[in-house]
Amino acid sequence: MSPNISLPSSVTAPEIIIRKAWAMPSAWTFTIKPIREILNRYVGDGAGWVDPFAGDNSPAEFTNDQHPDRKARYHMDAEQFCRTAIMAPVKGVIFDPPYSYRQVSEHYKKIGQKARSIDTSSNFYNRVMNAVCDKVEIGGYAISCGWNTNAFGKNRGFEQVEILLVSHGQHHNDTLVTVEQKTVQVIKTAPVNEAVAAGEWF
Repeated sequence: MSPNISLPSSVTAPEIIIRKAWAMPSAWTFTIKPIREILNRYVGDGAGWVDPFAGDNSPAEFTNDQHPDRKARYHMDAEQFCRTAIMAPVKGVIFDPPYSYRQVSEHYKKIGQKARSIDTSSNFYNRVMNAVCDKVEIGGYAISCGWNTNAFGKNRGFEQVEILLVSHGQHHNDTLVTVEQKTVQVIKTAPVNEAVAAGEWF
């Protein structure tokens, strides 16, 4: 369970811990043992945590998945979920979106929609991260899963504290889990037209 943290205006992040583990691959990220263990350590019972791409196994209290058959509390567009259904402050966010632009296209196809050109670009990830990052409390966490460790980053007020590389063998890509702690408040939740005008969403 994540430690008790006071809420000063900023905090200093610790040194980065980098670990590697092996586990069988699974489409359900949170069932992979080393990933489940790191979530248990930071997320605990999930109270106050948000997951905009939750699937069926997220430990977060506030879960969303656009697919209506998933076991999430909400079934909204991920960005709109973060903007309208979540009230600040939250303890942390779990970010496990489709890992590639091809997976983004498949995500939309499964719900009977066609991905737009801005969906198969970094815009797909940035607009959701921008919608939720300033709602995480100072000292809170973002845990991102994917094929890279870009995650939320310093421009959203986060510092990396732990990276877990999960190898799956054969020709499978590793799953990378990046844990970041929020150290400073950066306002990113601008209205859509302002964010586009400022170039923040691309």
